[in-house]
Order: sequence, then C-alpha cells, then structure tokens
Amino acid sequence: MSVVSSAAADGFIQRLPKEIRFYLVHGPDEGLAHERVKAIIRNLIEGDADPLRLTRFEGDAVARDPGALADEAYAVLMFGGARAIWIDAQARDLLPALEPLFARPPSDCAIVVKAGQLRKGTGLRAAFETSAIRASIECYSDDANALEALIDAEARAAGLAIAPDARAALVALTGADRQTTRGEIAKLMLYARGKPAITAEDVEAIVSDAAPSNLDQVVDQALLGDLPAVETALTRFFHDGGEADHLMMRLVARLLLLHRLRLEMDQGRPFDAACQALFVKLPMPARRALAKQAERWTSESIAQRLPAVRQASARVRADSRLAEVLATRALWTLASRGRGGQ
Repeated sequence: MSVVSSAAADGFIQRLPKEIRFYLVHGPDEGLAHERVKAIIRNLIEGDADPLRLTRFEGDAVARDPGALADEAYAVLMFGGARAIWIDAQARDLLPALEPLFARPPSDCAIVVKAGQLRKGTGLRAAFETSAIRASIECYSDDANALEALIDAEARAAGLAIAPDARAALVALTGADRQTTRGEIAKLMLYARGKPAITAEDVEAIVSDAAPSNLDQVVDQALLGDLPAVETALTRFFHDGGEADHLMMRLVARLLLLHRLRLEMDQGRPFDAACQALFVKLPMPARRALAKQAERWTSESIAQRLPAVRQASARVRADSRLAEVLATRALWTLASRGRGGQ
C-alpha cells in the first residue's frame, strides 16, 4: 500500500517506484495536483515529447466508454517504450473502468488519475490505498515551510535575494493554490529583476496590490452574484491578456476555500475565527469580499456546484479554442444563481 502525504509527495515523485502502475493524485489544491501529475508523467515517459507516449482522457469519456481506456492501456508502440495515460476524473466514478486494469495491469503503461478532494476510505481513494502497485498522493495547500522553500528556490533561480520581511509577506499572501502561487512568485521575480534584493514594498506593490487583480475581480463578482459586473470584469480580463485556465483554477481554489470556511462556520465559528482556524491571511479588501461570499453561499450549495466547475476547468484546459467561451459560461452560471446557489 502506498499512501503518500502531501509533504512527502515531491520526493516520492522524483524517485517513482518501478512496481507502481497506477497513481491517484487528489486533494483540494487544484494547481498542486495538476503540477504533480505533470511531474509524474514527465518521469514516467522520461521527458519524451513523442505524443504517442501520452494519452489524455476526461472522466466523462471514460465513464461513457470504459473499453476505450482498456484499449489504450494495452496498446503497444511499434518501437516500444513506456507510455502513460492521464485521466481527469471530474468527479466521475471511474472504478468500473479501472477494476479490469487493476486485475490485469498493463505491462508498459502507467495510469495517472487526477481528482479533487476525496474522503478517506471510500470509493476511488480506497481502491488506490489498498494495493502495492497503486499510489494515492495527497495534494493539500502549501504550509508556511513549503512556501518558504518554494519562494527561496524561485528567487535563487532568478538570481535574486529576498529580504526576510518580504518572504514573510509573500507567504501570508499565497498558498491556497500552487499554480496561482507560482504565478504570483514569477510576477514578483520579473518586477524585481535588476534589483539587489526583493523587499516587502515589492511584494505589496505586485502581489497584494491595493486593488484586486482583474482575475480576482471576476471571481469575486461571480460568487457575489453580480452578473453585470461579471460581464464587465470578464471583458477587461480577456482584453488584458488574461488566460481562461488561470481564471478557472482560481475559481476552483476559491470555491474550495469557501467550502472549508463554511464547514468551519457550520460548527458555530464566526467568519474571522474560521479564517484563523484555516490560517487564511488576506489583504483587507480581499478578506471583505470573501466574508460577503461566505454569507451568500452555504457548504451544501458549494458542494453541489463544485463538480460542474471542476469539469468546466478541465474542459478549458483541454480545448484552448473554446477556453474563453467555456470559462465565461461557467462564471455566468455561478453569478446567475440565487442566494447561496439555491
């Protein structure tokens, strides 16, 4: 049995055991799960760019036609070599399609499944945690130590030093989603290029920003149910070169955070206490917007909407031609719901 904690996952991925044929990458941090799946795939196929060595499936397609997954898993390349299949689960029940492969594992193909947060001991997660040739890899938001290590590594790669107070400020403002965190760090490194060191003022100017970013404005307005404002913010976001996949990942991350906050509030904690319990640290404008969203949405309504938003996010990444249309539709759908998504 291979249950890999979020803290141990990166080391595990660097030295993948040869006997593991099936990987489940799951957890609330959508960006981190995506990053780790890419790293696993890269190691499995040894960085080979041959498109025949990697096949991607959406959960919907696998659920509709389980035989297509088996056909692909047992296929053999003309010139040999290891292959990998990447499946975005999209909250679909994939066990009927995977169980025949568990019974007769493919010899030269590994299966990597990316999923959202899964309850321990049930369904897909249990199936991956009860076999020596399967691995269940957790993806939880980075803690302060992980964030500091990531920031320091990126700063070294950029040839920059970072002041302790700047590092602390950056840690306080990031961490909910790995891909978003990397984007913020990259933006900061570009801003500070040519300076002797990154300062707390640099972090405040670029990362926290006195006004929310266009991306955050779109997400905030959608979750507050302001459809006219969503239309205006979306137009500005895409006009300024914003990417639909980043927008959808931020939306998924925000919904996950809201869900966790609402679960804390359902236990009787006020909003501020819930934020403290979850180590949520945000600039005041962002905190006020989040508080309003927590008033509007319930844990049940978020749980109802989240699978569809995850599915939309996966479709945006898979089809760049329709990415803006799909993202726009997802935001409009959320904004047009009544109070609490009812």
